[in-house]
Amino acid sequence: MKKYLLNFLMIFVLGVTLSFNGCILDALNTLTENIPVSQEFNISSILTSYSQSEIIDLSNSSTYQRYQDKIQSIQFLQAEYRTKSVVPSDLSADVSITLKDNNGNVLFTYPLGQIKLADYQNTPYQLTLNSTQISLINAYLSTLSNKVFVATISITNITSSQLPYNIDGVIDIVFSMKTKT
Repeated sequence: MKKYLLNFLMIFVLGVTLSFNGCILDALNTLTENIPVSQEFNISSILTSYSQSEIIDLSNSSTYQRYQDKIQSIQFLQAEYRTKSVVPSDLSADVSITLKDNNGNVLFTYPLGQIKLADYQNTPYQLTLNSTQISLINAYLSTLSNKVFVATISITNITSSQLPYNIDGVIDIVFSMKTKT
């Protein structure tokens, strides 16, 4: 009886293994990879309000280029602002970040509020987007040919001990892509 039970158990385990084989192979054929993209803003001005826009193109990313023929989907993961340098160090301003698609449609506008820019040199300001904003970005990315964005940083109500001021800021955005291997 033990011999029949052992044979039955071996056949059962073999059957289960073979039935999962397709699912396991499918999982091994899919790779999830993050695409970090950074856009630097260099602002030097005496104006108390200033706005600057820059192009963000996913196809410039080496990660995107490596997998571009195998991409199945791309989705937004996170965004943040950081200051590389600011002169004078006591500069504060109302800062707002806007991301648009390549047709000029606003995907999100995120006001950081009145901040001291030097506070974000070591620790970035995490942009916490709501579900509607994330859905707009992901809907735009759902057509894989849409990979160009326009990022705008706007600063107003600048207070400083000296003018002109210089700000080197960066907007970092991370996307997640699924590819076939």
